[in-house]
Amino acid sequence: MALWEYTSFIKWLVFLNIFLSNCVPTNFLKIQDLRGVWDVQNLKRGYNLPASVPGGVYSDLMKNKIIDDVFFKSNDINTRWVSKINWNYTRTFTVSEVLLSHSNINLVFDGIDTFARIKINDKHVGVTENMFVRYIFDVESYLQPGTNTIEVQFISPVRAARLIFEKQAHKYVVPPLCVPEEYHGECHVNHIRKMQASFAWDWGPAFPSMGIWKPVYLEAYNSSVLRDVTVEIRSDTAGDHWDITVNVYLAKNYNKDFIQGTVIFRLYTDIEKLTNIYRINITKNVEGDFVFTQTISISKSYVKLWWPNGYGEPNLYILKVSYMDVNKNEKSSKILKVGFRTVELVQNAIQSGRTFYFKINDVPLFAKGSNVIPISILPELGQNETTIRFLLQSAKDVHMNMLRVWGGGVYESDVLYQTADEMGLMLWQDFMFACSMYPSGEAFLSSIRTEVRHQVRRLQYHPSIVLWASNNENEAALRGDWYNTNWNFTLFHEDYVKLYVDTIRDEVLLNDKTRPFLTSSPTNGIESDAEDYVASDPGSNFYGDVHFYNYLFDGWSTLTYPVNRFASEFGYQSLPSTDTLFTATDDPDDLSTNSAFLLNRQHHSSGYEEMQVLIEYQLNLPSRNNTHYNRIFAYYSQIIQAMSVKIETEYYRQWRSNLNNVGEGLTMGALYWQLNDVWVAPSWSSIDFKNNWKMIHYYAKKFFAPVIVKGDKDISNNVHIYVVSDLLKPVRNSVLDIIMFTWDSFLPLSQRTLKIDVLPGFSQRITTVSTFASVSNTNEPCGNLQATDCFLYFTLKDDNNETVAPDNFVFPVPLKLVKLQKPTVKIIDVRQADSASKVFEIEIQTDRIALFVWLSVKNIRGLFSDNGFLQVTPTKMIYFYAEETTPMISIKSSLAVTNLLGDDGI
Repeated sequence: MALWEYTSFIKWLVFLNIFLSNCVPTNFLKIQDLRGVWDVQNLKRGYNLPASVPGGVYSDLMKNKIIDDVFFKSNDINTRWVSKINWNYTRTFTVSEVLLSHSNINLVFDGIDTFARIKINDKHVGVTENMFVRYIFDVESYLQPGTNTIEVQFISPVRAARLIFEKQAHKYVVPPLCVPEEYHGECHVNHIRKMQASFAWDWGPAFPSMGIWKPVYLEAYNSSVLRDVTVEIRSDTAGDHWDITVNVYLAKNYNKDFIQGTVIFRLYTDIEKLTNIYRINITKNVEGDFVFTQTISISKSYVKLWWPNGYGEPNLYILKVSYMDVNKNEKSSKILKVGFRTVELVQNAIQSGRTFYFKINDVPLFAKGSNVIPISILPELGQNETTIRFLLQSAKDVHMNMLRVWGGGVYESDVLYQTADEMGLMLWQDFMFACSMYPSGEAFLSSIRTEVRHQVRRLQYHPSIVLWASNNENEAALRGDWYNTNWNFTLFHEDYVKLYVDTIRDEVLLNDKTRPFLTSSPTNGIESDAEDYVASDPGSNFYGDVHFYNYLFDGWSTLTYPVNRFASEFGYQSLPSTDTLFTATDDPDDLSTNSAFLLNRQHHSSGYEEMQVLIEYQLNLPSRNNTHYNRIFAYYSQIIQAMSVKIETEYYRQWRSNLNNVGEGLTMGALYWQLNDVWVAPSWSSIDFKNNWKMIHYYAKKFFAPVIVKGDKDISNNVHIYVVSDLLKPVRNSVLDIIMFTWDSFLPLSQRTLKIDVLPGFSQRITTVSTFASVSNTNEPCGNLQATDCFLYFTLKDDNNETVAPDNFVFPVPLKLVKLQKPTVKIIDVRQADSASKVFEIEIQTDRIALFVWLSVKNIRGLFSDNGFLQVTPTKMIYFYAEETTPMISIKSSLAVTNLLGDDGI
């Protein structure tokens, strides 16, 4: 080509490009991210500060040094003013001609907390009122080429809740008016759709935040955009294929009543990538959605099953769903990881009520786990992937297979659900209603419908979710008259049915028919439904699930506990360690339970008094004048919590295969309250706010083990010994050793060996021994000794001497009655056990049996292989797993060990 020809060709291309860009709208889908640096303002108070989006006002004010760390000292009280004034979030952004050339332009908030007015270029765009809804605003007419401004005017949720309550109160008062006084919280949270716990709970502070807590962006398109995908996977009637129904929800086109284009499914199986392509021409359905639905079928040989933790691998498969417009210029996709499994909540009628257990892939399983409260009380911090993965890994590591996502918090970060999928952790998913009556006005119910629709479509494809439940404890609250509703039970019962049945349940079933649904927890399930959804006794031991708490009776006695079908909440309070407490205060005097600091952080009425009562059933606290009293109290509280939850959980597992003489039993679930913390405080958690395992979490590794040996001491001091297995196969020719130790010798007083077969999925009673005080009968385990002088210890190994179940023990009498001699427990060696300086071998020596041996390492993040253990041998090896590479000298200098008799304990 000649030079002049080449130059003319280039000029022609430039001209064509200019012509096309000015005359022909671009057809490509455009997303403009609005995350990043904004400004937060309250001009009346003179604040105009840089802010982060996603974020929240408390986080932003802390970063700008306007307020101190809200989790330190009494700053939860000192910063309460933040929630009671309005805040504006603003920023400028540039809009291109390319984006403006699209015929549909939306402003999308994935999460906004909670009440706000939205303006673009000083023009009103819309309002928000529900923290749990994705808001989509048509802003095509508000934008201009070049620089634009956006302003989000937040209204105090405390003020908004009060105004909404006052409007409702003209009809009738919906209780409770406020959280209990000891919560130090705010009022009327049940009238707004915001994290219920953000107005305070018995384990957490009041931080009624405001902010854009999830991504915000502009989306521009000419045809449509893929909005949501739900995936219904069912086994076909013949049992050799999976039927996969995919529902593709597309965004509306403001200029057309129909959507045309192509939808593509790509499923990546073990055998091959399966591709299905569909030309679509769809109109709005009766619900107002543009939805394309298609069912595909694949052979079961193409994929492996998704199994809960402990039963097999949680196999996941990529499903990519794409939409393209008719010109194949606009494309949007979602990539999901799906699991192939069946789930059933079995509620079969039996002579004494109904069963209540989960069956996954036709396998009945005992649900072992805990309850998850919000990952953070500040919603934007709840998106922290590191924290989420740590908590769920900690659940998996102690053999949990189920977590209950509690209804007073939030629908958690996508990371939580994805991680649960990957780790095989089943999720009992509550909707966000807890411990309150709620209004039933049409505006409120309409907002709830939108919320449920959005959240179910967002979460439905996750195989980890095995149950939807409408609320936490509201059936029990209504029937039990917790909030003085019996003056017009019919009215509040009608409101209950309108909200949880006619609204939530119906909306769930429109969007997901693949999972069981409960109207409440606790509930009698099918029996509650038959009693118009509010049973006469929602906490019955013969139906459904039960919440049980004990603060007055000895937590180490199984006589304290009910025999139920499924225990979905139970637990005991403890204090975090003094090291953790010192992250929230710098004053040693604050560690006293009488201090203003710890009184402010105890939101459970009479919590410390109850803690002391429970401790003193078993242990003698030293005088308050003891220099170490505060540390001992915290340590003893963790012993009581760990042992009580251990004994209660083992008791529930004991009843998995049996009924008592009144028909109670067949227990198939134990989910203790609670897994995590939202601040440094006394609580029911097993992992504290700084992600340290409390003693209970180390114990969970044993009481949730696939096989356990347990001794159940009855009122006559007979110990009934059970072996309980969750395994799917038997363990033949196992060796059970029943050992009697005295307190002052490593040599057993007696040892009885039994050969047994460990039966799969079964609780079997092996034998009974007596620990009653005997003077002359040497056939009794204690021989001529008193019951105060000995204790039972169990081991279970296979015929290759490999451990089948964790060692366990039974104390015949409270330890405070035992004349224990103080052991000398010390660390005699620390060795590096790997090349990365992350694993360390710690050798512990004692001169006599030591109880509740507790290791700690200051200012180094990590976990021990065991902790809080009984040491019945002169030496014991423990491993410490550091999060980061750590010099051994740092481990040695910061490592400490104590035991029950350390620091002048009992």
